Amino acid sequence: MIHYFIGDLGHLFVIISFVTSLVAAFAYWKSRTITDVNVKQAWINNARIAFYAHTFAVVGVFVSLFVIIYSHYFEYHYAYSHSSRHLPAHYMVSCFWEGQEGSFL
Repeated sequence: MIHYFIGDLGHLFVIISFVTSLVAAFAYWKSRTITDVNVKQAWINNARIAFYAHTFAVVGVFVSLFVIIYSHYFEYHYAYSHSSRHLPAHYMVSCFWEGQEGSFL
């Protein structure tokens, strides 16, 4: 059985993470360039919301990758290349940082 959902969910989290990081960076930059206090506070609030959404998305990517590795979904290249059924559970966590993709998390 091919497990498409967890991979698609992880891909969605990556996209959300990228977009919300750009939105948060722009909103924080915009809040520094505005002198009106009310407008500045609105930009800061928007930036914080985007930052929290970004944090949630990064955690979602982390969980998605862990589910792929821990469940041995070898149809995904990362799990196929960096994990094994013979690994104990505590070594599965180290599979995150074994490859370049996991190191970026």
